[in-house]
Amino acid sequence: MIRFLGTRGTISVSGAEFSKYGGNTACLMIPVDEKKCIVLDGGTGIYNLNNMGSFEEYHIFLTHLHWDHICGLPLFRPFYTPGKHIFLYLEDKSTLTSKDFLKVLFNPPFFPIPRTMLKSNIRFNLIRGGQHFVFGDITVFAAEGNHPDGALMYKIKDGNITTLFATDFEHGTERDDFLIEFGCGCDYLVFDTTYTPEDYEGKRDGTAKKGWGHSTYIKGAEFAKKADIKNLVLYHHNPDYKDAELDAMFEEAKKVFPATICSYDGFEIK
Repeated sequence: MIRFLGTRGTISVSGAEFSKYGGNTACLMIPVDEKKCIVLDGGTGIYNLNNMGSFEEYHIFLTHLHWDHICGLPLFRPFYTPGKHIFLYLEDKSTLTSKDFLKVLFNPPFFPIPRTMLKSNIRFNLIRGGQHFVFGDITVFAAEGNHPDGALMYKIKDGNITTLFATDFEHGTERDDFLIEFGCGCDYLVFDTTYTPEDYEGKRDGTAKKGWGHSTYIKGAEFAKKADIKNLVLYHHNPDYKDAELDAMFEEAKKVFPATICSYDGFEIK
């Protein structure tokens, strides 16, 4: 099972016009057993995990370190709880001056509680595309995507269900072919559909979005078809898109790829 705790991209939003799909930024949770779970990204959605289950061990796989994917970590209660074990997985890259990025995140004047006051057992794992990690019956495969300063994709094999999590992936490079190969035959493709095709081209506000690191439902549908993926899941919703606009985009996406799902905060893949 994969539970979507946050499906929004860029920045969290709130209000009645966002209530259907939710406003929390990127975070998914996969329970391994009663004491252990896997988490993908640490956006504001991770706050919901504070009151979910009685886990003692958290394996948090970060796609990258842009703010919308880590901004929920300072309010993740297990960091402050003795006896909790938190394993953080992030891409090994030359631009990292230290793998302990929590020293920056938990650091006055940006946050009142310094890194030294965290009480849990925290371990860092620098990883690269091509590695995989096994947790009981679940295997997590990492691969390089296409995003400014880099981002990892994760393929989750849980029993007979395989899901490719490819948020913050921009189409239009040689990585397109790799995504198709990496995701071939998956049951679900959770894909970055931040923009409508018109918005991506700049027809919405006069600003083209090429090079910004995100994609469209049209490209997600193309990838799903070419990779023989059963279901396309729209993800990383644009904070400018209210429920009505996401509804319209969802309907257009189903015309291109009928087995399309528009994710929302609380959505589950079972």
